[in-house]
Amino acid sequence: MTEGALPAASMIRRARRSDAEALSDFAVRLFRDTYSGDTAASDLESYIDEHFSTERQAAEIDDPSAAVFVAMVDNLIIGYAHVVVRLADERSALLKRIYVDAGWRGRGLASGLLDAVVGEAGERGVRHLELTVFERNNRALAFYRRVGFAAIGSTTFMVGEDPQTDVVMQLDLVGRLNGGLA
Repeated sequence: MTEGALPAASMIRRARRSDAEALSDFAVRLFRDTYSGDTAASDLESYIDEHFSTERQAAEIDDPSAAVFVAMVDNLIIGYAHVVVRLADERSALLKRIYVDAGWRGRGLASGLLDAVVGEAGERGVRHLELTVFERNNRALAFYRRVGFAAIGSTTFMVGEDPQTDVVMQLDLVGRLNGGLA
């Protein structure tokens, strides 16, 4: 992990089961803030209910095929990342989320979270990291391109009953872990 890139007084660590409630609250707030302008309230709430409950966060933290990292400052979550190694193909992993609180964006926190994910993936022998990102999330698309992800297609992502288009992106971890990208 690149400690120099992190905001002062912050740290990134593996999430603990005791973080589940705070992580749920954080994820709900950021998801609403990010997508409420593009998604009907009923679809947004349906997605939130299904994907961001405290129980769901605890299950994701406990999942042996996954890793959840939290970025903390003063015992508050200011960002998190969730990656899942694909069990059918352990050479790839899916980056499910990198969320950073709006007040902390632009300070290297997303890069620090990505470093934690890449380190975990490398330890598990993963060769490719994939993700999907909403086609209108220009800030996220720019970040992922900047750190070396390439668009390889698109997919439909359901938010409640609302089909949205996501860009599918991939990062070659072999090159990154062997000193290709820092």
